[in-house]
Amino acid sequence: MVKNMLTTKNRLQKALLAFFISVTCQFFSIGIAHADEIRVSAAASLTDVMQELNEQWEQEHPQQKIKTSFAGSSTLAKQIEHGAPADIFISADKDWADYLEQRKLLDSTSRMDLLQNDLVIITPVNNDIAIVMDKNFDTSVFVKNRLCTGDTASVPVGKYAKQALQYYGWWDAVTRNLVETEDVRTALAFVERGECKLGIVYRTDALMTGKVKIIATFSKESHSAIVYPGSLTARSSPEAEQFWLFLQSPKAAAVFERYGFTLFQ
Repeated sequence: MVKNMLTTKNRLQKALLAFFISVTCQFFSIGIAHADEIRVSAAASLTDVMQELNEQWEQEHPQQKIKTSFAGSSTLAKQIEHGAPADIFISADKDWADYLEQRKLLDSTSRMDLLQNDLVIITPVNNDIAIVMDKNFDTSVFVKNRLCTGDTASVPVGKYAKQALQYYGWWDAVTRNLVETEDVRTALAFVERGECKLGIVYRTDALMTGKVKIIATFSKESHSAIVYPGSLTARSSPEAEQFWLFLQSPKAAAVFERYGFTLFQ
């Protein structure tokens, strides 16, 4: 009886040991699979250019994989604040980079202003709406047509748009038919589909599609400078540091410029 109990106990111990080893191996295999993964959180307006730069890096460094999350800068910053994995953060305005830096979630020594952009008004390509950038412009066009842009309280493009519209004295007219979205690419999509006849987006976004046309450009003095700050996060990997340096290189600069971005001076 005792012998049978000991045998059963030994079998149980062996089974538990085998299970522990199996789980441990799976854990380490998962860690190894992701050891060379570089995680980037980038503003939605960087989607196309970052995809090309990611491909360039992966071709030259086949052992590494760039995993990028594209969304509104506010969304990305909140995700990082709540523990989402990220090695590099690139925002479409300084406010959200400041937000994370104040919470010690960025490596402040690596932070730099990378790019600049312009703010434009778009309409579907076959539309004949005209906008004159003048404070005396007849704002009835905004009353008759829906205008789409990012959320004016949190999404960078929306914040810039509100500043510019207030500068020209158009804000009150626009609010009657204003559609606010979670990021600039969603605003662009609304105009592409004709669901909004007007949109305020970045120049680089408008250049990425043949379905809209730029009908006006806001003057630079009408809004805060559109600057893209980037930084390593406080938990970034050594591999991420090399990729961040690559994004600051002349080679990457040529790609950014080809997509319509201006290098920060």
